[in-house]
Amino acid sequence: MTGLATDQVDQLVRLVYADVGFVAGRRRAVGPYPAVIVVLLYLRHNVSQALLAELFGCSQPTVSRLVDRFLPVITTALAPLAEHVAAKELNSTVRVDGFLAPTGDRRAHSFTSGMYSGKRHRCGFNIQVVRSVRGTLTLIGQPLPGATHDAKAWHESGLAQRFAGRLHTDGGPGGFADTAYIGTGLCVPDRKPKGQPLTASAREFNRMIASHRASVERVIAHVKNWRILSTGYRGMLDRFPAYLDAVAKLEIYRTSYLAAGPVRASEGRQ
Repeated sequence: MTGLATDQVDQLVRLVYADVGFVAGRRRAVGPYPAVIVVLLYLRHNVSQALLAELFGCSQPTVSRLVDRFLPVITTALAPLAEHVAAKELNSTVRVDGFLAPTGDRRAHSFTSGMYSGKRHRCGFNIQVVRSVRGTLTLIGQPLPGATHDAKAWHESGLAQRFAGRLHTDGGPGGFADTAYIGTGLCVPDRKPKGQPLTASAREFNRMIASHRASVERVIAHVKNWRILSTGYRGMLDRFPAYLDAVAKLEIYRTSYLAAGPVRASEGRQ
């Protein structure tokens, strides 16, 4: 229901309350364990706060306060693990792609300038994703307006800076991407020359690239299972980066925890 296994949720609650503390004996509308569940359900299913309030026997303002309080705490608690995973996985060749996180048409708001994606015919944020060689999420860049081209988003999202000295052009492990990333230093397929067919070697090269980068689509599908990124973000647009950061940390936690067990989650905090 939360996207995490029971032992993952237990470990996450321990990490959260190690940071925020818990005053025993104080009466709360929602206890410490359900409070974390509320935030996970909100991110995983993108349900209304009013519905969560009905499910947990509290008020909608209480749910809003829980999300506001615990979202940054969850992000902070999982940040060391995410950095540990990124440092490890960036030593190998990665795969890169982007997707649109829809926000609805809010063009009357000044923040939404350039939010409409002509490619996807929707308003939203351009989200850049880096997948590890093991097939798990490694990094997510800062969100950019949906009209941003992927190559530009690669540089402006902060991901290009993380790859300084690591690209194929630098002699590093680099990464694979589609033709939208031409000129970024990532390894991309050959384009068909105007008026000429691709050579046999170019077709074979493109097949190799496609086989390498196909798995990043599965990673994006898993990220979008956190439905706040796929069914329409309804909150204030300037708060979206905080929600994206929390989802990225949770997905890395989910996949790295499954791969290495709870020891890895604690190692990231040492």
